[in-house]
Amino acid sequence: MELLFATGDRVRLISGGPEMTIRGLHFDVLANEYRDDMYDCIWFDKNSHGKEEVHYCPFYDHELVKTKPESK
Repeated sequence: MELLFATGDRVRLISGGPEMTIRGLHFDVLANEYRDDMYDCIWFDKNSHGKEEVHYCPFYDHELVKTKPESK
């Protein structure tokens, strides 16, 4: 199966939200295998005190869409 995203791709949830970076395929510890339909994503956001925090969450591939690269 061909993967929809590669490590380093910039994505966003289809429903909106912050831009995130694909970290890689999600590893399911209960099944002891990588899922080819889930990706680990990371992003930064400010907390209630204004400090930057890193966030991490796995998402299914059908929940994500690539963002367009910034023009330089």
